[in-house]
Amino acid sequence: SPYMSLTAMVRKDKRSRIPAVTHVDGSSRLQTVTAEAEPLYHKLITKFYELTGVPMVLNTSFNTLPGEPIVESPKDAIRSFLCSMGSIEMLVMGDYIIKRKKAPLRSLLGETDKRGKELLLEPSCPKRTGPCKFETTFEADDGEMDEDSIVTHTRVRMPLRPMHNEIGGGWYELLDELEGELLSVADGTNSLNDILAQYTATDESKASAMSKERQEETQLLVQNIVHRLVRLYENTLISW
Repeated sequence: SPYMSLTAMVRKDKRSRIPAVTHVDGSSRLQTVTAEAEPLYHKLITKFYELTGVPMVLNTSFNTLPGEPIVESPKDAIRSFLCSMGSIEMLVMGDYIIKRKKAPLRSLLGETDKRGKELLLEPSCPKRTGPCKFETTFEADDGEMDEDSIVTHTRVRMPLRPMHNEIGGGWYELLDELEGELLSVADGTNSLNDILAQYTATDESKASAMSKERQEETQLLVQNIVHRLVRLYENTLISW
């Protein structure tokens, strides 16, 4: 049954060993793999059998995106893999093993020696994956509008990003205007320190007199900006 065209009954004494592929009536839809047709996959299943005593692996359709069919090309597979946001640990295509790369914070932040005097690693500058289009809309109640009653929605369309999805017009919803602002300044020339300076600029003569509350607010803002840059990186909108 190389094309999963047959259904067979699983032996009762084996059903507890392979519950994920056993239907409620005890049947299972099988796909056979031969060394001649799929040598690499056959070796994988054989090795799994040697390690576990189970001569099979679970086979399921590869389509992580709602409303989309099974992937048909390497590009589709990579996009679907990235959109799983880590729920799929790795993607294997032929001789290639693909894993999701974590955001390199060390590269973003830069690094100095223990004394903080010598720069060991130059901070990277976040850069947009490609040309993009922004759109911001807002919702407000009738009558007088104030800051609390206005709800803004910011979205971006970036066709060149690996996770771009044409469903819904290809738009990706950002969390808020801050992410839109960060994305707009991520042109490959601004380091994290340059970006932070736009939000935390303080007269150096007054910096030492900054209140503890103000220092805590600034620290939270810095953490928030770093978190947002990582989120944009994970969704393939920027790189560094």
